[in-house]
Amino acid sequence: MSYLKNQNKMPEFLCNYLKYKNFIAFCPTTTIETYYCNLKVFLKFIKLYFYDKEKLDYIDKTTFKDVEIQDITIDDMAKVTRNDIESYIYFLSNVLQNDSKTKNNKVSVLKKFFDYLANNNFIPDNPTINIDYARVKKRLPKYLNLKESKQMLSHSIKSNDKYKIRNYAIICLFLNCGMRLSELVNINISDIKLDERTIKITGKGNKQRILYLNNASKEVINKYMKVRQKIGYDNADRDALFLSSRNKRISRRNVESIITNKLTTLFAEKEGLHTHSLRHSCASMLYNENNVDVFILKRILGHESLSATEVYTHVDSKKMRYIMDNCTISSLLEK
Repeated sequence: MSYLKNQNKMPEFLCNYLKYKNFIAFCPTTTIETYYCNLKVFLKFIKLYFYDKEKLDYIDKTTFKDVEIQDITIDDMAKVTRNDIESYIYFLSNVLQNDSKTKNNKVSVLKKFFDYLANNNFIPDNPTINIDYARVKKRLPKYLNLKESKQMLSHSIKSNDKYKIRNYAIICLFLNCGMRLSELVNINISDIKLDERTIKITGKGNKQRILYLNNASKEVINKYMKVRQKIGYDNADRDALFLSSRNKRISRRNVESIITNKLTTLFAEKEGLHTHSLRHSCASMLYNENNVDVFILKRILGHESLSATEVYTHVDSKKMRYIMDNCTISSLLEK
Protein backbone atom coordinates (compact mmCIF):
# COMPACT_ATOMS: atom_id res chain seq x y z
CA MET A 1 0.00 0.00 0.00
CA SER A 2 1.21 3.50 -0.80
CA TYR A 3 0.91 4.77 2.79
CA LEU A 4 3.35 2.09 3.99
CA LYS A 5 5.86 3.21 1.37
CA ASN A 6 5.51 6.84 2.50
CA GLN A 7 5.61 6.51 6.29
CA ASN A 8 8.54 8.91 6.51
CA LYS A 9 6.47 11.58 4.74
CA MET A 10 3.60 11.65 7.22
CA PRO A 11 3.05 12.24 10.95
CA GLU A 12 3.24 9.20 13.20
CA PHE A 13 -0.38 9.60 14.37
CA LEU A 14 -1.65 9.42 10.78
CA CYS A 15 0.44 6.34 10.02
CA ASN A 16 -0.82 4.63 13.19
CA TYR A 17 -4.42 5.42 12.27
CA LEU A 18 -4.04 3.94 8.78
CA LYS A 19 -2.38 0.84 10.25
CA TYR A 20 -5.30 0.52 12.66
CA LYS A 21 -7.79 0.68 9.78
CA ASN A 22 -5.66 -1.74 7.79
CA PHE A 23 -4.64 -4.42 10.28
CA ILE A 24 -7.22 -4.19 13.07
CA ALA A 25 -10.39 -2.89 11.42
CA PHE A 26 -9.57 -4.92 8.25
CA CYS A 27 -10.75 -2.19 5.88
CA PRO A 28 -10.35 -2.94 2.15
CA THR A 29 -7.23 -1.68 0.38
CA THR A 30 -9.25 0.81 -1.65
CA THR A 31 -10.74 2.27 1.55
CA ILE A 32 -7.30 2.68 3.15
CA GLU A 33 -6.00 4.46 0.04
CA THR A 34 -9.02 6.78 0.07
CA TYR A 35 -8.43 7.61 3.75
CA TYR A 36 -4.73 8.23 3.09
CA CYS A 37 -5.34 10.58 0.14
CA ASN A 38 -8.17 12.52 1.82
CA LEU A 39 -6.39 12.95 5.15
CA LYS A 40 -3.26 14.18 3.37
CA VAL A 41 -5.36 16.94 1.83
CA PHE A 42 -6.70 17.93 5.24
CA LEU A 43 -3.28 17.95 6.91
CA LYS A 44 -1.80 20.04 4.11
CA PHE A 45 -4.57 22.55 4.62
CA ILE A 46 -4.02 22.58 8.40
CA LYS A 47 -0.28 23.08 7.90
CA LEU A 48 -0.95 26.25 5.91
CA TYR A 49 -3.95 27.35 7.97
CA PHE A 50 -2.03 27.24 11.25
CA TYR A 51 1.43 28.30 10.10
CA ASP A 52 1.24 30.10 6.74
CA LYS A 53 -2.32 31.35 6.46
CA GLU A 54 -1.64 34.10 3.95
CA LYS A 55 -0.48 31.50 1.44
CA LEU A 56 -4.01 30.07 1.34
CA ASP A 57 -5.20 33.25 -0.39
CA TYR A 58 -3.22 32.62 -3.56
CA ILE A 59 -2.16 28.96 -3.55
CA ASP A 60 -3.15 26.78 -6.53
CA LYS A 61 -3.72 23.05 -6.85
CA THR A 62 -0.19 22.32 -8.11
CA THR A 63 1.56 24.22 -5.32
CA PHE A 64 -0.79 22.71 -2.74
CA LYS A 65 0.32 19.21 -3.71
CA ASP A 66 3.89 20.07 -2.70
CA VAL A 67 3.01 20.97 0.90
CA GLU A 68 4.77 18.61 3.33
CA ILE A 69 2.96 17.27 6.39
CA GLN A 70 5.44 15.11 8.32
CA ASP A 71 6.08 17.82 10.93
CA ILE A 72 2.41 18.20 11.95
CA THR A 73 1.89 17.01 15.52
CA ILE A 74 -0.96 15.53 17.51
CA ASP A 75 -1.06 18.84 19.40
CA ASP A 76 -2.05 20.49 16.13
CA MET A 77 -4.97 18.08 15.87
CA ALA A 78 -6.02 18.96 19.40
CA LYS A 79 -6.22 22.63 18.39
CA VAL A 80 -8.59 22.02 15.44
CA THR A 81 -12.03 23.56 15.99
CA ARG A 82 -15.35 23.41 14.20
CA ASN A 83 -14.58 26.78 12.58
CA ASP A 84 -11.33 25.33 11.23
CA ILE A 85 -13.23 22.40 9.71
CA GLU A 86 -15.71 24.79 8.07
CA SER A 87 -12.79 26.80 6.67
CA TYR A 88 -11.40 23.56 5.26
CA ILE A 89 -14.70 22.76 3.55
CA TYR A 90 -14.75 26.28 2.09
CA PHE A 91 -11.20 25.66 0.79
CA LEU A 92 -12.31 22.39 -0.82
CA SER A 93 -15.07 24.21 -2.68
CA ASN A 94 -13.33 27.39 -3.75
CA VAL A 95 -9.70 26.40 -4.24
CA LEU A 96 -9.72 22.68 -4.99
CA GLN A 97 -13.13 23.03 -6.67
CA ASN A 98 -14.50 19.79 -5.21
CA ASP A 99 -18.16 19.07 -5.88
CA SER A 100 -20.63 18.28 -3.09
CA LYS A 101 -20.17 14.52 -3.35
CA THR A 102 -16.37 14.77 -3.16
CA LYS A 103 -16.57 17.17 -0.21
CA ASN A 104 -18.93 14.81 1.60
CA ASN A 105 -16.52 11.93 1.10
CA LYS A 106 -13.69 13.98 2.61
CA VAL A 107 -15.87 15.08 5.54
CA SER A 108 -16.92 11.48 6.17
CA VAL A 109 -13.28 10.38 6.36
CA LEU A 110 -12.48 13.32 8.62
CA LYS A 111 -15.32 12.47 11.02
CA LYS A 112 -14.05 8.91 11.41
CA PHE A 113 -10.48 10.10 11.86
CA PHE A 114 -11.32 12.59 14.62
CA ASP A 115 -13.66 10.08 16.22
CA TYR A 116 -10.69 7.69 16.47
CA LEU A 117 -8.45 10.40 17.96
CA ALA A 118 -11.08 11.46 20.52
CA ASN A 119 -12.05 7.92 21.54
CA ASN A 120 -8.41 7.06 22.15
CA ASN A 121 -7.83 10.25 24.16
CA PHE A 122 -5.33 11.74 21.71
CA ILE A 123 -7.45 14.90 21.57
CA PRO A 124 -10.00 16.26 24.08
CA ASP A 125 -12.95 16.71 21.69
CA ASN A 126 -14.11 15.77 18.21
CA PRO A 127 -14.50 19.03 16.23
CA THR A 128 -16.48 17.34 13.43
CA ILE A 129 -19.47 16.19 15.50
CA ASN A 130 -21.82 18.98 14.39
CA ILE A 131 -20.45 19.35 10.86
CA ASP A 132 -23.21 18.74 8.32
CA TYR A 133 -22.88 17.17 4.90
CA ALA A 134 -23.57 19.16 1.75
CA ARG A 135 -26.78 18.44 -0.12
CA VAL A 136 -26.12 16.37 -3.22
CA LYS A 137 -28.45 16.48 -6.17
CA LYS A 138 -29.24 12.93 -7.19
CA ARG A 139 -28.38 12.13 -10.78
CA LEU A 140 -29.08 8.97 -12.69
CA PRO A 141 -25.76 7.42 -13.78
CA LYS A 142 -25.20 6.90 -17.49
CA TYR A 143 -25.80 3.37 -18.71
CA LEU A 144 -26.07 1.19 -21.80
CA ASN A 145 -29.43 -0.12 -22.92
CA LEU A 146 -29.93 -3.75 -23.95
CA LYS A 147 -29.07 -3.10 -27.62
CA GLU A 148 -25.90 -1.19 -26.74
CA SER A 149 -24.81 -3.84 -24.24
CA LYS A 150 -25.17 -6.53 -26.90
CA GLN A 151 -23.21 -4.32 -29.29
CA MET A 152 -20.38 -3.97 -26.81
CA LEU A 153 -20.21 -7.72 -26.25
CA SER A 154 -20.41 -8.63 -29.93
CA HIS A 155 -17.65 -6.12 -30.73
CA SER A 156 -15.37 -7.75 -28.15
CA ILE A 157 -15.97 -11.46 -28.75
CA LYS A 158 -14.30 -12.18 -32.09
CA SER A 159 -10.69 -12.88 -31.18
CA ASN A 160 -8.29 -15.68 -30.32
CA ASP A 161 -5.87 -13.34 -28.55
CA LYS A 162 -5.68 -14.29 -24.87
CA TYR A 163 -5.81 -10.69 -23.65
CA LYS A 164 -8.82 -9.88 -25.80
CA ILE A 165 -10.52 -13.03 -24.49
CA ARG A 166 -9.70 -11.80 -20.98
CA ASN A 167 -11.13 -8.36 -21.77
CA TYR A 168 -14.29 -9.93 -23.16
CA ALA A 169 -14.66 -11.98 -19.99
CA ILE A 170 -14.30 -8.82 -17.90
CA ILE A 171 -16.99 -7.00 -19.90
CA CYS A 172 -19.26 -10.04 -19.79
CA LEU A 173 -19.03 -10.34 -16.00
CA PHE A 174 -19.67 -6.62 -15.54
CA LEU A 175 -22.79 -6.71 -17.70
CA ASN A 176 -24.14 -10.02 -16.41
CA CYS A 177 -23.26 -9.83 -12.71
CA GLY A 178 -23.34 -6.09 -12.01
CA MET A 179 -20.27 -6.16 -9.79
CA ARG A 180 -18.15 -3.20 -8.75
CA LEU A 181 -14.70 -2.59 -10.24
CA SER A 182 -12.97 -3.41 -6.93
CA GLU A 183 -14.99 -6.62 -6.69
CA LEU A 184 -14.03 -7.75 -10.17
CA VAL A 185 -10.27 -7.25 -9.82
CA ASN A 186 -10.29 -9.13 -6.50
CA ILE A 187 -11.98 -12.29 -7.82
CA ASN A 188 -9.92 -15.41 -7.19
CA ILE A 189 -10.14 -18.68 -9.07
CA SER A 190 -11.01 -20.34 -5.76
CA ASP A 191 -14.07 -18.07 -5.53
CA ILE A 192 -15.60 -19.73 -8.59
CA LYS A 193 -17.50 -23.02 -8.63
CA LEU A 194 -18.48 -23.67 -12.22
CA ASP A 195 -20.18 -26.97 -11.38
CA GLU A 196 -22.51 -25.06 -9.04
CA ARG A 197 -22.54 -21.99 -11.33
CA THR A 198 -21.60 -19.66 -8.48
CA ILE A 199 -19.06 -16.96 -7.84
CA LYS A 200 -18.19 -15.49 -4.43
CA ILE A 201 -17.89 -11.72 -4.44
CA THR A 202 -16.13 -9.70 -1.73
CA GLY A 203 -17.76 -6.28 -1.55
CA LYS A 204 -17.46 -3.18 0.60
CA GLY A 205 -16.36 -3.80 4.16
CA ASN A 206 -15.13 -7.28 3.10
CA LYS A 207 -18.74 -8.47 3.09
CA GLN A 208 -19.24 -11.48 0.87
CA ARG A 209 -22.16 -12.54 -1.29
CA ILE A 210 -22.79 -15.37 -3.73
CA LEU A 211 -23.85 -14.62 -7.30
CA TYR A 212 -25.17 -17.19 -9.75
CA LEU A 213 -23.57 -17.40 -13.17
CA ASN A 214 -25.73 -17.56 -16.29
CA ASN A 215 -24.65 -19.61 -19.32
CA ALA A 216 -22.81 -16.70 -20.95
CA SER A 217 -20.77 -15.97 -17.83
CA LYS A 218 -19.94 -19.63 -17.25
CA GLU A 219 -18.86 -20.14 -20.87
CA VAL A 220 -16.68 -17.03 -20.97
CA ILE A 221 -14.89 -17.99 -17.73
CA ASN A 222 -14.26 -21.45 -19.17
CA LYS A 223 -12.90 -19.95 -22.38
CA TYR A 224 -10.65 -17.52 -20.54
CA MET A 225 -9.27 -20.19 -18.19
CA LYS A 226 -8.04 -22.14 -21.23
CA VAL A 227 -5.81 -19.24 -22.32
CA ARG A 228 -5.00 -17.74 -18.92
CA GLN A 229 -1.28 -17.61 -18.18
CA LYS A 230 0.15 -20.53 -16.23
CA ILE A 231 1.99 -19.20 -13.18
CA GLY A 232 3.95 -20.92 -10.45
CA TYR A 233 3.30 -21.28 -6.75
CA ASP A 234 5.95 -18.65 -6.00
CA ASN A 235 3.68 -15.97 -7.50
CA ALA A 236 1.58 -14.25 -4.82
CA ASP A 237 -1.16 -13.61 -7.39
CA ARG A 238 -1.42 -17.19 -8.62
CA ASP A 239 -5.06 -17.45 -7.46
CA ALA A 240 -6.15 -14.17 -9.12
CA LEU A 241 -8.68 -14.77 -11.89
CA PHE A 242 -7.70 -11.84 -14.10
CA LEU A 243 -3.99 -11.33 -14.71
CA SER A 244 -2.01 -8.56 -16.36
CA SER A 245 0.66 -9.12 -19.00
CA ARG A 246 3.19 -9.25 -16.12
CA ASN A 247 1.37 -12.18 -14.50
CA LYS A 248 0.12 -9.98 -11.65
CA ARG A 249 -3.45 -9.42 -10.50
CA ILE A 250 -4.94 -6.97 -12.95
CA SER A 251 -5.16 -3.45 -11.55
CA ARG A 252 -8.20 -1.21 -11.30
CA ARG A 253 -6.51 1.29 -13.60
CA ASN A 254 -5.85 -1.38 -16.21
CA VAL A 255 -9.50 -2.46 -16.20
CA GLU A 256 -10.66 1.16 -16.35
CA SER A 257 -8.43 1.70 -19.40
CA ILE A 258 -9.85 -1.40 -21.14
CA ILE A 259 -13.46 -0.38 -20.51
CA THR A 260 -12.98 3.32 -21.29
CA ASN A 261 -11.28 2.57 -24.61
CA LYS A 262 -14.10 0.23 -25.59
CA LEU A 263 -16.84 2.68 -24.58
CA THR A 264 -15.11 5.56 -26.39
CA THR A 265 -14.72 3.50 -29.55
CA LEU A 266 -18.33 2.33 -29.66
CA PHE A 267 -20.30 5.16 -28.07
CA ALA A 268 -18.32 8.35 -28.68
CA GLU A 269 -21.59 10.30 -28.92
CA LYS A 270 -22.66 9.35 -25.38
CA GLU A 271 -21.08 11.46 -22.65
CA GLY A 272 -20.37 10.37 -19.10
CA LEU A 273 -19.87 6.64 -19.69
CA HIS A 274 -17.23 4.94 -17.54
CA THR A 275 -16.50 1.57 -15.94
CA HIS A 276 -19.23 1.90 -13.30
CA SER A 277 -21.72 2.47 -16.13
CA LEU A 278 -21.57 -1.27 -16.85
CA ARG A 279 -22.73 -2.08 -13.31
CA HIS A 280 -25.57 0.37 -13.76
CA SER A 281 -26.34 -1.15 -17.18
CA CYS A 282 -26.68 -4.60 -15.62
CA ALA A 283 -28.93 -3.32 -12.84
CA SER A 284 -31.08 -1.37 -15.28
CA MET A 285 -31.55 -4.37 -17.55
CA LEU A 286 -32.42 -6.64 -14.63
CA TYR A 287 -35.03 -4.19 -13.40
CA ASN A 288 -36.46 -2.88 -16.67
CA GLU A 289 -36.06 -5.83 -19.02
CA ASN A 290 -36.42 -8.77 -16.63
CA ASN A 291 -38.68 -7.27 -13.93
CA VAL A 292 -36.34 -8.33 -11.13
CA ASP A 293 -37.75 -7.48 -7.70
CA VAL A 294 -35.97 -4.52 -6.12
CA PHE A 295 -35.15 -6.53 -2.98
CA ILE A 296 -33.47 -9.23 -5.07
CA LEU A 297 -31.67 -6.52 -7.03
CA LYS A 298 -30.38 -5.13 -3.72
CA ARG A 299 -28.87 -8.53 -2.85
CA ILE A 300 -27.33 -8.96 -6.29
CA LEU A 301 -25.67 -5.55 -6.12
CA GLY A 302 -24.53 -5.99 -2.52
CA HIS A 303 -26.16 -2.83 -1.21
CA GLU A 304 -26.46 -2.18 2.52
CA SER A 305 -29.74 -0.29 2.24
CA LEU A 306 -32.63 -0.23 -0.18
CA SER A 307 -32.14 3.49 -0.74
CA ALA A 308 -28.82 2.76 -2.45
CA THR A 309 -30.63 0.47 -4.91
CA GLU A 310 -33.29 3.04 -5.78
CA VAL A 311 -30.97 4.87 -8.17
CA TYR A 312 -30.98 1.76 -10.36
CA THR A 313 -34.77 1.46 -10.43
CA HIS A 314 -35.57 4.27 -12.82
CA VAL A 315 -38.36 3.24 -15.16
CA ASP A 316 -37.74 3.47 -18.88
CA SER A 317 -40.30 4.99 -21.23
CA LYS A 318 -41.48 1.62 -22.60
CA LYS A 319 -42.23 0.29 -19.14
CA MET A 320 -43.76 3.61 -18.11
CA ARG A 321 -46.15 3.50 -21.06
CA TYR A 322 -47.20 -0.04 -20.21
CA ILE A 323 -47.83 0.90 -16.57
CA MET A 324 -49.89 3.95 -17.49
CA ASP A 325 -51.91 2.00 -20.05
CA ASN A 326 -52.60 -1.03 -17.88
CA CYS A 327 -52.28 -0.10 -14.23
CA THR A 328 -54.31 3.09 -13.85
CA ILE A 329 -57.74 3.31 -12.21
CA SER A 330 -59.48 3.77 -15.56
CA SER A 331 -57.87 0.67 -17.08
CA LEU A 332 -58.90 -1.39 -14.05
CA LEU A 333 -62.47 -0.14 -14.36
CA GLU A 334 -62.49 -1.03 -18.06
CA LYS A 335 -61.47 -4.57 -17.18
